[in-house]
This record gives sequence, structure tokens and C-alpha cells, in this order.
Amino acid sequence: MTEKTISKMLFSKERVELALTDDLKKLNSDYYGNTDTANSIIKGLLSEARSAETKIDEAIKSANKMDSLISKVEQTAKELGINPNNIKELQDAKTAIKSSSEYKQVLSTIKKFISSI
Repeated sequence: MTEKTISKMLFSKERVELALTDDLKKLNSDYYGNTDTANSIIKGLLSEARSAETKIDEAIKSANKMDSLISKVEQTAKELGINPNNIKELQDAKTAIKSSSEYKQVLSTIKKFISSI
């Protein structure tokens, strides 16, 4: 091989190596840019999930307290000659108790999400 051929081969090899490192640089930039963005989003999601967890917990506690009052309200209404079905708050409480079971499932999912991160 001539010196010129060897020189061309070395130059070509350097260009290939530079192109490969440029590819790595771009891929690294893409990776770290995306993971930085994802981490910010995850922090926001965790914050929102914790807020939702607190609110759902409070709602479920209220529903549990309603559950213990429903029979008392129904009994008192009957003693007063009032049809319990005509008491809006009583009907709303029954609806809240039914929907609270769905929120218990949501709460369980949120807790799993929080603990998995």
C-alpha cells in the first residue's frame, strides 16, 4: 500500500468514527431530553395523584359517616310521619355511599400507582 492509500484509509476511518460519535451524541441528547421531560411529568402526576388520594380519602370518610346516619334519619322520619324517600339529603347520601365503592377502587389504583414509582 502506498502512503497516500493509507492516508485516505485513516481519513475515512476518522470520518466514520466522527459520524458514529455524532450519532451517539444525538441519541444521548434525545434520550436525556425525553427522560428529563418525562421526570417532570411524573413529578406532576405524583403530586396530582397524592392530591386526588387525599380528596378521595376524605370523601370516603364522609360516606362512611353518612352510612351510620341513614338508618337514624329514616327512623326519625318515620316517627314524624315523613316519607324517607321525600328527604333529598337522604337520597343523596345513599347515592354517595353507592358511588364511594367505585372511589375505593380508584383510590386503590392511585395508591398502586404512587407506590410503583
